Amino acid sequence: MDIELRQLRILTAVAEAGGLAGAAVALGMSQAKLEQQVQRLERMVGAALLHDGPAGITFTEAGEVLLEHASVVLPQFDRMLAAARAGAEAPAPNVVRIGAVATPVLPGLVRAIDEAVPGAELSVRIEEPGTDLAEALLRDELDLAVVRQHPATGGALPPSLACSPVATEPLFVGIPPGHALGTPVSIAPAALSGHRCVLLDQSVQPLTLAVLVAFADAGADPRFCYAASEWAALCLGSGTGILTVTAPPTTPMPGTAYRPVRCAAAMSALVLAWVPGGPVTDCAARIHEAAMETHADCLRALATGP
Repeated sequence: MDIELRQLRILTAVAEAGGLAGAAVALGMSQAKLEQQVQRLERMVGAALLHDGPAGITFTEAGEVLLEHASVVLPQFDRMLAAARAGAEAPAPNVVRIGAVATPVLPGLVRAIDEAVPGAELSVRIEEPGTDLAEALLRDELDLAVVRQHPATGGALPPSLACSPVATEPLFVGIPPGHALGTPVSIAPAALSGHRCVLLDQSVQPLTLAVLVAFADAGADPRFCYAASEWAALCLGSGTGILTVTAPPTTPMPGTAYRPVRCAAAMSALVLAWVPGGPVTDCAARIHEAAMETHADCLRALATGP
């Protein structure tokens, strides 16, 4: 049988009141009931706690020891309870969890959310493919995501999610300075035949398989190698002088010209998706507009590059 906090409070009240009668009044209980609780506590301890002598109620040695510990335990418990109640009453932190495929839209999107949801804590998760991000939205792990869609990499987003298209994206070829391909306004897949090109590995970018099929159907026969990330692909292209074939790059390499590929089968859709009723619902239109503007700015910057 364990000692209860209320029994320690009774013992403390006896000490503060100087007797059983005063303690009973302070606690709003009958003296008989108070005495029963003291006796029960004495049985648990195995020793008398109070002594009723000519000078009134005094504490025995065991009673003094228990009273000393009660003076430590009770305030600690009260502070713990107050802190727990304060935590329960405090409003939940305003958090917006953002997910995205690798896209230059992300910085502008984050700025728009930061302005639209003042004081919110923002977290960002970069992940491919877009279907994984959609599943994270459904599992309540994200509030909003930018996904890339292509018929070959998955169907429509789940109907329980709200979504708005941001842009239809072509692939871009990164052309290092002095490359034999030159810097045409746009590039047909067949023009890449015979040239070394780096693509993202299929395990990183599911769109890669669709690109290979589309290029083959267009009569293109490049010499492909593969990279494990967009940054690795861009560095490989810039460092070795070979072409890169990627979605609009998040970090264009200095001196590299980026030109769109004229291949409808390799086009993909960039889509903004969010959880209805979540923290971005009221400002989704504003965020969507910012995403479209950022994407357009990115394409303009690529077009006016080297």
